[in-house]
Amino acid sequence: MKDLRSYLTVSRWIDNVNRYYRLAESEWKGRLEVLRTFCDRAGKDPDAVIAAAVGEKGVKVDFMRMSKQIAKEMTADARAAHDWDGVIRSFFIHNGARVVVRPYDDD
Repeated sequence: MKDLRSYLTVSRWIDNVNRYYRLAESEWKGRLEVLRTFCDRAGKDPDAVIAAAVGEKGVKVDFMRMSKQIAKEMTADARAAHDWDGVIRSFFIHNGARVVVRPYDDD
């Protein structure tokens, strides 16, 4: 996968978040690694992930479940897993793929 920042959905996400929070480059580095891990597991680039999620609700729900599962695999710490999943949720939200507040079930 090419540089994540070259994808439209990633630049939109960064621009939207930085409009409010002005995150340091070091903070983006970690978030982009989370997104890269997620996209690698999904087998899609960021633009394709969002296109699929916006195109069909069931796909978006599957992606949210996958995000929760990957987060649990990445860390046993519940708070860290929640934060990891939050990065993916933020990416989806800032790209128009609305996600619900309640957690997605693992099944």
